[in-house]
Amino acid sequence: MAMEITQFLLAAQSADARIRTEAEANLRQFQEQNVPSFLLSLSVELANNEKPTESRTLAGIVLKNSLDAKDAVTKEHLARQWMAIDISIISQIKDLLLRTLGSPVSEARHTSAQVIAKIASIDIPRKQWTGLIGSLLNNMTQRDSPAGLKQSTLETLGYVCEEISHQDLGQDEVNNVLTAVVQGMNLAENSPDVRLAATRALCNALEFAQTNFENEMERNYIMKMVCETALSKEVDIRQAAFECLASIASRYYVVLEPYMQALFELTSNAVKGDEEAVALQAIQFWSSICDEEIELQEFGVVRVGTLCHIHVL
Repeated sequence: MAMEITQFLLAAQSADARIRTEAEANLRQFQEQNVPSFLLSLSVELANNEKPTESRTLAGIVLKNSLDAKDAVTKEHLARQWMAIDISIISQIKDLLLRTLGSPVSEARHTSAQVIAKIASIDIPRKQWTGLIGSLLNNMTQRDSPAGLKQSTLETLGYVCEEISHQDLGQDEVNNVLTAVVQGMNLAENSPDVRLAATRALCNALEFAQTNFENEMERNYIMKMVCETALSKEVDIRQAAFECLASIASRYYVVLEPYMQALFELTSNAVKGDEEAVALQAIQFWSSICDEEIELQEFGVVRVGTLCHIHVL
């Protein structure tokens, strides 16, 4: 049945309801008969650059949905089901997913990044797949790594940070992740897709960065890179940078005083003259500042003083 999975996946997207229903039934039957083989077959499909983009993308989506669910009971069941699979098959699946990050097909890379993060959400809290972060960072440090691989790797790092807790990574790992992400934001990185993925990844990784924001030198560097990124010529990158600044304001407001004048100029210029999507995020930055200021005043703490009501536009 593994050999037929391409046709099942394509038929499951048919406009003909009868064909679609039959294909979905075949996929369910395959899954019920042999979960490990089913998941491995999906991984093989996703990794195969000779397969149609449509079947590869759906293979990744089905694989992701076989690992996670919104319902807590189902989520736990799927996690236990994954952990019960033979380690040799799990290793094959992981290797295929990591390989897919270098695919020339962006849809396959994106879906693989999502699946890797779902597996990480199961494995990393249980001290499994301890080499994942190292493997991803290696993609960023290898000489002549293709832009597509860097982009999908940064996307994966962002998704992984979104899925796990800050307690699941050691500080050395956090430092290395932040270094890779911030370097990916640099204008010296010629690919806008890489810089966008890096900016979004930083936003997802902020929960892990408390120690780094407590260090003045590291904080200065991170803030410098985010502010420079907020001036990028690409609208989506500027928008992501201002989203990042709003998140920083929510998490690390108490250390932002030295940057407030520069942030005021940056955000006010965006509100006055940038695209609406960017301007809205610049406004959100000050909304976050006001929320934090109100909360601090309720506890009788004065930090950045009255910047909130002076600067809101």
